[in-house]
Amino acid sequence: MPLSIYTYSNPYEINKELYWDSIKNCPHFCVSQTMANGMIGTYEEMTAGKVSTVENLVKGLFAYWESSECKIKQYTVIDEAINRLIITENSEKIKQSLRFNRKQLSNSLRILFELDMSIEEMRTELMTEEQRHLVELYRIIRKSDLVQDFTLKRHFTEVEIENAIRDGMKLERENVDISAVDVDTIVIHGVHQFSPMILQTIELVAKYKRVILLFNYQQQYKNVYQTWIDVYSSFDLPIKSQFTNEFKPTPLLANSYEGNLLADRMANLVEGHPEKNEEECPFEVMEFDNNTEFASYVAGVFEDALKRQEKDKDPRRSTLYYMQEQFYAANNSVNNILKIYYPGQFGERHFLTYPIGHFFLSITNMWNAEEGGIQIENMNDIVECLNSGFIREETPGKLYSIFNRTKEFFVRAETIDQIIELLGKLKKRIGKAEKDAIEKCIGSRLVYFDVTQEEIDTLVAALEQLNQITKLFYADFEDTENNFKKFYRRIKEFLETRILEAEDLEDEFRDVVKRVLIRLEEVDKIDATGSFDVLKETMAYYLKQEAKKGISANWIVRDFEQIDGDILKSRKQNKDIVYHFACLSDNDMNVTRRDRFPWPLDVTFFEVAQDPIDWKYQVYVKSRREYKNFKRYALIYGLQFNRVKFKLSYVKNIDDKENEMFYLLKILEAQNAYPEAKPEGALPEAVRQLHLKINTENNYGQYDFYRYRICKYRFLLESTIEKRAVFRDHFLLLKYLEILLENEARVALQGQIATEDVLLDSLNYEYRKLERKFEFVKDMHTERMDIITNAKNYLQKSVLKTSTTFPMVSPTDDIYMKKREEFIYLQLGNGDVNFPGYFKDVPQGEIDTRLNSNRVDAVGYAKSCGEWCQYCAVREICLEPYKYGRN
Repeated sequence: MPLSIYTYSNPYEINKELYWDSIKNCPHFCVSQTMANGMIGTYEEMTAGKVSTVENLVKGLFAYWESSECKIKQYTVIDEAINRLIITENSEKIKQSLRFNRKQLSNSLRILFELDMSIEEMRTELMTEEQRHLVELYRIIRKSDLVQDFTLKRHFTEVEIENAIRDGMKLERENVDISAVDVDTIVIHGVHQFSPMILQTIELVAKYKRVILLFNYQQQYKNVYQTWIDVYSSFDLPIKSQFTNEFKPTPLLANSYEGNLLADRMANLVEGHPEKNEEECPFEVMEFDNNTEFASYVAGVFEDALKRQEKDKDPRRSTLYYMQEQFYAANNSVNNILKIYYPGQFGERHFLTYPIGHFFLSITNMWNAEEGGIQIENMNDIVECLNSGFIREETPGKLYSIFNRTKEFFVRAETIDQIIELLGKLKKRIGKAEKDAIEKCIGSRLVYFDVTQEEIDTLVAALEQLNQITKLFYADFEDTENNFKKFYRRIKEFLETRILEAEDLEDEFRDVVKRVLIRLEEVDKIDATGSFDVLKETMAYYLKQEAKKGISANWIVRDFEQIDGDILKSRKQNKDIVYHFACLSDNDMNVTRRDRFPWPLDVTFFEVAQDPIDWKYQVYVKSRREYKNFKRYALIYGLQFNRVKFKLSYVKNIDDKENEMFYLLKILEAQNAYPEAKPEGALPEAVRQLHLKINTENNYGQYDFYRYRICKYRFLLESTIEKRAVFRDHFLLLKYLEILLENEARVALQGQIATEDVLLDSLNYEYRKLERKFEFVKDMHTERMDIITNAKNYLQKSVLKTSTTFPMVSPTDDIYMKKREEFIYLQLGNGDVNFPGYFKDVPQGEIDTRLNSNRVDAVGYAKSCGEWCQYCAVREICLEPYKYGRN
């Protein structure tokens, strides 16, 4: 095949290599977008649309194989293949496990088909059980009618190849004239991790075109660069190098000299020549305690960049351009944290991340295909539906507000019908409480009594509508042929008639919906019948808008595969820019034998599966084995050719495991450094005063003054705004029930002989009366026993003490009992120490003076964080105890 391998010594001077004139007018397909950008910025000859990515070339040649349509059909095929799988023991459990890992299985099967592996040559006796199941699925598909959806086109004409090359170039820049580009030769630049599809593409293009594989190589660092030689030797072709332009750190590059020298010292260690490290090179490695601390550091840099971007009068560049530190991490999982805070930085929002997208995901999560109805496992799914805007409401957020206030009453419901039934009971009890002062008093502290009967009717109507809509989409899904096509047609009709026609739809989201509809035009091509589980897993493929030109992901922390391209930009960057190489621990720099493969594949599978006869098989497996060494090379390369300042860091603790600094850095005696500590602020935060002007006239009483003593912020929320304590969370509702039970039993038992049987009979009787108001505790036998046991212990130890009869309830006792209903606990810590301080009565005149609005406003509403927080009815609003671990 007309395939050649060339190397270059200096990435800034490829144009000085002897072969440059023969490749400067050819299409260059780079390993990454960053390398493509670096080549365009470094070499004038690389403009006019000559540079694209290898990924674009693969898509140009194998458009269908890389399409959503193909992947969805393959999902349905895998489901059918699992059904045909013959397993002698634990058949259903194993099949269920395989279905659960359908996505990984799909990726693994695609690799086997891409490599065109022979079943007959596979040595299954040397494989794991999971791998044998994978091979059997491969055999079932390959030997049956299912294979048509896994058939990869392997024969192309020269015209098709040339069109694919041009399509691959146009995917990078659509409106560029490439007619003058010489497409008889193509360059594949900088690929170390070869996928089967890249190798297939190289083989097919090489049948008609000259293909040149190009990578950087420094002869003086043979061991560092041996990873490239090992991978490219598998092509069984000579590697042509002239070994000029040998790198040597020079003080003339003052800005980057320390980093360049460090690269040389690290490389000398790898080469086995530590004696060459004569020149002193002190350096620091910053230690982050965990990923959260690292993310906080990165976020600080990113926030500074946002400010600089705002000051730019013509900010056409991305925010990354303004970052003083550019981050490259051996493990870029920190992006999972950064995505939460800066979602727009990671590409355009997926349709399913919008509220209406959450609606589709939530009704899909709740649908039980076996029962043909909604099964609620997580109440948040209903919240997402109510917040989606799909169900019309008078005021945005009203449905969620009603649901949030009533959810504890029906928290144990498993279907919408059960919720509606319980809401009917709640409505009756609210109606009864309106006519009974005692019932009204008890209910006033229960969050789910804080609704009107009309609000309950509104929520019931919305839930009934949600139930009907869900059945409309899914009721007959499992019973029809081509069910994917029918389902997505319903979605398409829904978006056209219910969403696009909405007058209040924002322009940006309207554009997103229109592009989703364009994608759904492909629905007519789907002739697939699959299970509901397959539908759930593939929704993200089709309910995604068509890509918008000019919008792409700009990862805040890039991985090491982006270093080679971005380094080229450093020569022209501001001298104050810093390249920060992060996550330099032994764990993050090393790779396990499974890390680079989808489950259940690993390196061992390919070592025992069959003899490596095909060169593509050899290159693919070798590149995966060499990834660990590639990371080491990338770090040295990044320091070697960087022309600005540098920083190094690692994360000490990840997933409860302690990491060690990368061994080469330890050998070179790196000095530990730590990120600048931010002011703790714990004490100032705890006493920080909130100033709000409250103009409302309030008739404050004793309970309000108690609250003011305990916490001024609690006083603001409960006494001034809500006018009472309202228990919202499960823990406090149970505690309130417990105290009501103690008080009711105490009143009922006064004057009676104190036997345990009498006490338990009374507690059980009073509990049955109270539980109608606490519907969520029904059938919760463990919690019922705990509540009754706690009430019994309290009455025996704190009320009876040594008496043989239950005492009469005095006026003082009655006041004490009412205070407990309001505050749950009246003393914490050592006995009654806290009781006089917070709950000592004062004259009404003093209350009026101390709680005068002007005086209170002047003092402010400070948050006091302490033991009382765990029993505070507004702690979920305040959140202060969570900040200091008191939850």
